[in-house]
Amino acid sequence: MEEAYEKKRNQLLDDLSDMSEIAEEMLQNAIKALDKKDIDKARDVINRDDVLDNYQISIEEQTSRLLTLDKPLKSDSLFCIALVKIASDLERIGDHATNIAETVLELKNERYIKPMVMIPELADIVSDMLDAVLEAFITHNSDLAEAACRSDEKVDNINDKIYQQGLKLINNSEGTANINQIIRFVNVAKSLERIGDHATNIGEETIYIVTGKRVKY
Repeated sequence: MEEAYEKKRNQLLDDLSDMSEIAEEMLQNAIKALDKKDIDKARDVINRDDVLDNYQISIEEQTSRLLTLDKPLKSDSLFCIALVKIASDLERIGDHATNIAETVLELKNERYIKPMVMIPELADIVSDMLDAVLEAFITHNSDLAEAACRSDEKVDNINDKIYQQGLKLINNSEGTANINQIIRFVNVAKSLERIGDHATNIGEETIYIVTGKRVKY
């Protein structure tokens, strides 16, 4: 029974690792697509969203079966719950990356009126956060998870600045088309901010698994 449990546990970790790689790639490609107006890359991001959904369903089903193998230890139950939560966060990250990619398609025939210079900075921070918390979970490194979670405040601050910048651009803009484009860029920043929140969730779950302490950032 122990051998069967360990095999299924490792399979779950492998699937979560694969899922995390896809989510990270979707995020990075969505940002690249936005920067370069790369329509093919944007469509690739959108098409991969279903893959993440399927991984989430599979992980939930595998976790349920794993917990029915035998009376699980408390640590095993916590591990399974954490896996399901992290898979859910990864699926939501994929959704937000898809939203960004859809913005690229919406703006494909428009010239960007003014680059939102803080969006690439925000994207870099969020991408680093996601990379760090996933590594922290795999390596059981609570310090790395905590450091990544602390970046969430900076993400929130940059998102607020982008929102304020968007308001100023709207006030100075000429024409509805310009306003619609500004709103879309502000929504991109909001999607990135939400990805930061989901990365923070993964970090918090990692800290709990490693230390037994619940923390909120």
